Amino acid sequence: MKQVPPQKAEIILQTALEQFAENGFHSSPISQLASRAGVGVGSIYRYFKDKDELIHAVFKQVDEELQQTITHNFDSTLSDQQQHIQLVVNLIHYLKERPHEFKFLEQYYSSPYGSEEKHAKFLHAEVKEPPNPFANLFASISQKNQQKLPLPLYLAMTFGPVIFLLRDALSGYVELDDALIEQTAAASWRALET
Repeated sequence: MKQVPPQKAEIILQTALEQFAENGFHSSPISQLASRAGVGVGSIYRYFKDKDELIHAVFKQVDEELQQTITHNFDSTLSDQQQHIQLVVNLIHYLKERPHEFKFLEQYYSSPYGSEEKHAKFLHAEVKEPPNPFANLFASISQKNQQKLPLPLYLAMTFGPVIFLLRDALSGYVELDDALIEQTAAASWRALET
């Protein structure tokens, strides 16, 4: 990715986020993104080699903000249970308030674009910088858990309830208040405790 003037970069990236969240990656041609952003198609290609690079740039921006938000005031000295609940509550609040980001991330991680990223973040033994608080927590729980559940199961039991709850909340089927968010985080923890 070439250096993009900040204002134009923000417009392109924000528009791409919204377009991808609303229509999906494959139903979002660059020409439509350019028109919606009020820039020429050539402007997008001047800064991003192709749509794939733009998708990854949007992910990087969203993921950085997400990581900063969920780790704000995070206390790694808390018990595993308290850490888990704090992270899940922060995650749900972030995604509830940012439906485009939720839809984009769900699509990204469920596609070939995000499969390597998910593997590197959560399923690979090598420590990444900056550290991922969920991956660190899963490793800690796994070491203490006598049953030694496979790591993908920790992912499913943590993020599965979050994803389904947010889908229902965004569809208007569920009122997602603080009590339900706390209950979801606590139930997710109980599933990991087995």
